[in-house]
Amino acid sequence: MISAFFFTFMASVFISFLFNVPKKSVLVTATIAGIGYVVFISFNNSPNTELLGYFIGTLVMAILSEIAARVMKMTTTIFITTAVIPLVPGLGLYQTMQFLVQNNYNAFMETGIHTMLAAGTIAMAIAIDTLFVKIFVRVWNKGRTQGDGSSVS
Repeated sequence: MISAFFFTFMASVFISFLFNVPKKSVLVTATIAGIGYVVFISFNNSPNTELLGYFIGTLVMAILSEIAARVMKMTTTIFITTAVIPLVPGLGLYQTMQFLVQNNYNAFMETGIHTMLAAGTIAMAIAIDTLFVKIFVRVWNKGRTQGDGSSVS
């Protein structure tokens, strides 16, 4: 787990420089990536739980990115985009294309479907986090304006 965190942390640091992420957010982004990847590994004990690992790992990254964005007064995209890169199923994408070129259509379909499910799970976790944050912020702001007596009904 420690080595997975370290290597993911370092990969995220280098990806941050590649994407020209603001320097003050690099260490935070790398930490978010490392934590999310360790969560992914924790839930990825068997082939049956791999998609759950992608979902929970990405959801943790997205939640931490939202928190970091609020604390550092930056956009969430800076954090989540760089942090989620280590989870992207690049090997699956490569193998899918390799099987297509080799005319191995059964392996192409099996690998392609699994890879697209993994990528879709990552996207779904980010979308769900964004949806819940928007709802939470809307409810929070509505409660604050009603509670302080400053708004007129």
